[in-house]
Amino acid sequence: SAQYSIAQDIPNTPVINALAQSGIVFDNAWATPSCTTTRGSIISGQHGVNSGVTTTPSLLDTNTLTLQRYLGNNSTVNYATAVVGKWHLAGGNAEGQLTHPNEVGVDYYAGNISGTLDDYNNWPLNINGTQSDSNTYHTTKVTDLAIDWIAQQTTSWFMWLAYVSPHSPFHLPPDNLHSQTLSGTQADIDDNTRAYYLAAIEAMDTEIGRLLNSIPEDELENTLVVFIGDNGTPRAVIDTAAYERSHGKNSLYEGGIRVPMVVAGKGVTRINERESALVNSADLFPSVVEAAGLSIPLQLDGQSFYALLSDPGAASREFNYSEFVDSSANGWTVRNDEYKLIVYADGTRELYNLISDPREVSNLISQDQLYSAEIAALETFGASVRNQENTDQADSEINITNAILVNQSPRCSDYVNTYTSSATDISNNAVFNGNLEITVDASQCVFNSNAIPNHDFNDGSNGFPNNVSEQVDQYRVPVSPQLAPEKTALSLQVDNAIMLNGVKVDILAAGCFGVGNGKVGCSDSTQAWRYDPMSPAAGFNVDSHNAHAQSDGTYHYHGEPKALFSSTELAVSPVVGFAADGFPIYGSFIDDNGTVRKVQSSYRLKSGARPTGEGEPGGNYDGTFRDDYEYVAGLGDLDECNGMSFGDDYRYYITDEYPYVLGCFSGTPDESFTKGR
Repeated sequence: SAQYSIAQDIPNTPVINALAQSGIVFDNAWATPSCTTTRGSIISGQHGVNSGVTTTPSLLDTNTLTLQRYLGNNSTVNYATAVVGKWHLAGGNAEGQLTHPNEVGVDYYAGNISGTLDDYNNWPLNINGTQSDSNTYHTTKVTDLAIDWIAQQTTSWFMWLAYVSPHSPFHLPPDNLHSQTLSGTQADIDDNTRAYYLAAIEAMDTEIGRLLNSIPEDELENTLVVFIGDNGTPRAVIDTAAYERSHGKNSLYEGGIRVPMVVAGKGVTRINERESALVNSADLFPSVVEAAGLSIPLQLDGQSFYALLSDPGAASREFNYSEFVDSSANGWTVRNDEYKLIVYADGTRELYNLISDPREVSNLISQDQLYSAEIAALETFGASVRNQENTDQADSEINITNAILVNQSPRCSDYVNTYTSSATDISNNAVFNGNLEITVDASQCVFNSNAIPNHDFNDGSNGFPNNVSEQVDQYRVPVSPQLAPEKTALSLQVDNAIMLNGVKVDILAAGCFGVGNGKVGCSDSTQAWRYDPMSPAAGFNVDSHNAHAQSDGTYHYHGEPKALFSSTELAVSPVVGFAADGFPIYGSFIDDNGTVRKVQSSYRLKSGARPTGEGEPGGNYDGTFRDDYEYVAGLGDLDECNGMSFGDDYRYYITDEYPYVLGCFSGTPDESFTKGR
């Protein structure tokens, strides 16, 4: 932003510059590391630990006291409310949540429910739950919609206009909206990514100007205007003269959470001034409420900065707070005027002096005795926000029927709770209730499950040969799993994993070529030519979730569960289960230096033909058998167990390709996963 002397190359933003010259620039505004979590803090006035919006994507509870609900239902002043543009508070299943904005109290919603767009000139436009295609550049279209809605209002109104861009995929906006000289070819975008990022900022600035110019002068004079960023700069386009590349979006460093903020208009009497007070994105809720002349709800984390708009000596925050749950940064941070403490979920801590070290390159935590008072004060405030207590028992029952999970924490202890669901056996038209309770017992997480999934099942063309029935299963995994000196092969004697809907993963089938009928009876785990139940050619009767029932009625997955995470939306996947060795299992999408993509297995089909002769199946390698595949180190992202290290953590990933979930164990399986124990 041109308002801050941080970056060397800045966009041309005359509209935002004019707002700054007629109002206040806030120098120490914090949001969160990602768009969803900041949106959650703005709309609820709460930090994620209290609103439930801790990661991206997240589903905002429809019972939340939102800013729009409070403004619209107040008997003193009844505001019409609108959100136009990016929503990204509807969890990972955006297509199933088209009315979510209205359900949380927004009178009028128009924009895109999901967080990203593949094409800014061809995108799904949702207006109050009705979806159509828009072929107008997104930044322009949402501005049109905002202008139209404001023009129709005859009473007090509150508009939240949320632009998607600047955001990946980086692209060339229409020429009339920016001043950059760019070709728009993919090669040029790849070579000059930051220039395209700046062009998108300039396009947004141009359209903000068009919006403000559309409001009648007398109405604009009675309007408070707030401009704020929703997270730090993406790492791919960060100015490394300002921040370390790893300190951008999705991090808890200043480059990830410190955002531009400008306030001008009605109630702002400090003209062309700067304000150094600590301000948080959660503060928008109480500030807007106070500006509207209403009383501030008590349950908010945010603190109103409204008095600062006219009084530089007004009381302000002593501490600022932010948090995030993600594979790239799982923890929370607190700062005061000088010092900043970062606390990660694994117990790692960092301390910085933001006055002398704004780039956060000199970690002072090793000098904790010297800074003990500062650390204690910061920790105390963080604990007060988080209301930290021993969380080894469930807080409340959560219904996860058809849920798309969002939590990305690798620690099983972060999932302590009781989970319920309802599912229908489609073939037998029978309804089941799922139940999973996760607790912590000393150094282990304990999973007690009845093995009923959180989704409908047995929906194939042929019903399961065995009927599904409730089980009484208990699995244990270590809270702090450790890599073993050697890998452990999968076997028929050990279940592979427990998913976060209470269903186990049992990848190996008991069918081998030349043994019995080829479907059961192959109990020797070393037997060659074991059928892969994920291969249609193998002929196993599984449902749409790659699962079926064992002879005792236990429902279990043989591969990718087609549940618990979105397999289509470009969003970093959550944890969906835990392997028998305690390491987490994530969905398929990762953040590869700012680009969200599917993780790749390092297995491939062998080429040529299988051996022929007695005991050999012959034919070409086509995936019918597990022996049709070979592991090639470095071919993809993952090792032979279908996992990889991520910082100090090891984790498995679900892949579209073999071996789907696990190829082996990188740690030591817990005895509770031994069958028939």
